Amino acid sequence: MSNQTPPARSNMQTIRAAMGRGPMQPGRIEKAGNPNRALSRLVQYLSPYTFTLALVLVFVLVYISLGLLEPYLIGRAIDQYISAKKLDGLQSLALLLLAAYLFDNAFQAASSWLMARISQDALRRLRRDLFEHLQKLTVAFFDQHTAGELMSRLTNDIDAINQAVSQNVVSLVASVLSSWAL
Repeated sequence: MSNQTPPARSNMQTIRAAMGRGPMQPGRIEKAGNPNRALSRLVQYLSPYTFTLALVLVFVLVYISLGLLEPYLIGRAIDQYISAKKLDGLQSLALLLLAAYLFDNAFQAASSWLMARISQDALRRLRRDLFEHLQKLTVAFFDQHTAGELMSRLTNDIDAINQAVSQNVVSLVASVLSSWAL
């Protein structure tokens, strides 16, 4: 029996070596050279949505306020009605608490939906601009970069921007406002 590596395995090792990677080693992770410039370019895509972003901020303020009101109402229900064994006003307080929960969830859903809409529309414009930019590149650029590398990079970067804009921005604002309010 021979100790030679099967041809498929040696080809795979050759390919990985050409890519600069070995088995189970990730590719190079890159960061923006100038994060401030990258953020300012992203803000250009979000600037047409100033009114909607302000509306999202109002929705976030409302649901943060309602989220702070809920434990207060629960504490009041326990202190004034349950521990005193008075059930007369508990029903109205329970309805108020239910309304607070419903409006809290409604404003959270509305802000998430609006941010997702803003994100999708801004990313559609970003994808269009990226496609137009790719059309202007020279053939030499495409000789130096594989199609898979370009597709992976564009897809992953746009997905990261989508996550940041549609979810993380609202969560960050909500966290800052709720910790500030406490």
